[in-house]
Amino acid sequence: MKVVVVYQYYQGCGAPGHSLVYELTQFLAERGHDVTVVSGETGYMERNVPTLPWYRRIIRRECDGKVNVVRTYTYSELHRSYLGRLLSFISFSLSCPLGLLTVHKPDVVLASSPPIFPMFPAWLICKLRRIPFVMEVRDLWPASAIQMGILKNRQLIGVMAWMERVLYNQSAKIVALTQGIRDDICARGWPKAKVELVTCGVDFDKLYSDAPGAAFIRDKFGWQDKKIILYFGALGEANNISVTLRAAHRLQSRQDIIFVLIGDGMKRIETEGRISELGLKNLLVLPPVPKDDARLYINAADLCLVTLRNIPLFDGAIPTKLIDYMACGKAVLCGIRGEAERIINDAGAGAIFEPDNDEQLSNLVLDLLSDKTRVKKMEAGGLAYVQNRFSAVTMRQQMESILRSVANSDHSTVVAEGS
Repeated sequence: MKVVVVYQYYQGCGAPGHSLVYELTQFLAERGHDVTVVSGETGYMERNVPTLPWYRRIIRRECDGKVNVVRTYTYSELHRSYLGRLLSFISFSLSCPLGLLTVHKPDVVLASSPPIFPMFPAWLICKLRRIPFVMEVRDLWPASAIQMGILKNRQLIGVMAWMERVLYNQSAKIVALTQGIRDDICARGWPKAKVELVTCGVDFDKLYSDAPGAAFIRDKFGWQDKKIILYFGALGEANNISVTLRAAHRLQSRQDIIFVLIGDGMKRIETEGRISELGLKNLLVLPPVPKDDARLYINAADLCLVTLRNIPLFDGAIPTKLIDYMACGKAVLCGIRGEAERIINDAGAGAIFEPDNDEQLSNLVLDLLSDKTRVKKMEAGGLAYVQNRFSAVTMRQQMESILRSVANSDHSTVVAEGS
């Protein structure tokens, strides 16, 4: 099977940030499929500015193991502002069709969003070339942007909502990352038979309990006698980093407790400024680290933290960091309602706090740090739960099966008008 994946932020195993597409494409290539990725020039958490002039970056080719990568010109300053992010989306929307046209006709194209803008021209190319199109939905747009208050322009909302309807209608299959996303799409009128659920999974050879790795990181940063509360992931608009800052402010008299944020994103500079303004000596921001090193930092933590903004749409979210924490056998402080909350409760893997309640968060930190028996039980429960339900190999096999079924079909499209 010849597969093309369109994803703006593709990056290799040595890069920080999202790795689901990398891991899927490497899996497919190892299974003997011919795999090409059409991507932008930079990862979601990378700030590297390209050195080549723009005209030498319109289309570039490279190999990542057995995966062919076509990189197309993309505005790289996506972290500076919402305008920068919009320009990044628009530039890839214009350049990715050129990259897609240079690839020999595949059996199927998988387009992974967000962002949603590049998905539309990718679908147009597929329509022109009569290639079946599969849409992977990791986040619901424009609904997420509207609920977070990022997107307010009615005309732009209308355009994005129209794009979403066309893409869902014309896709051979829609693949949802969480049950909440699948339920939302089906509730708006698309048939359940068309919308598949393939959640994020864990590579247990990369994420596991690692006492030597934990000791290495603690020695490196001088954390031997400290209690570490770790947040590992994006520092963006959706991630509700402010509740962590407020909790750290409440606990600043406890010199043995350090909150550590590892990652990058649009809110990083603002977060660092707020830390300085509040004079927080117990909160440390570290740059993103390669996914292959994530295990070391997660294991170095005493408790791990996952947060999102308090909006209804995030009731259906499962941040990959949550599953990663549990795979490393760590107790989780979860400030997310809905699906993530249910996972924590079903697994007994941690404690829940209201998304914006810093007082509740700080009290939970103190309670759990003083109750090692309870924490050990949470760690064991979370690990067992993930091992039973979130195997990456199983999830990739599901995606392979979906792509194969679409590639081998008569390429007819199941269409339903969403409300």
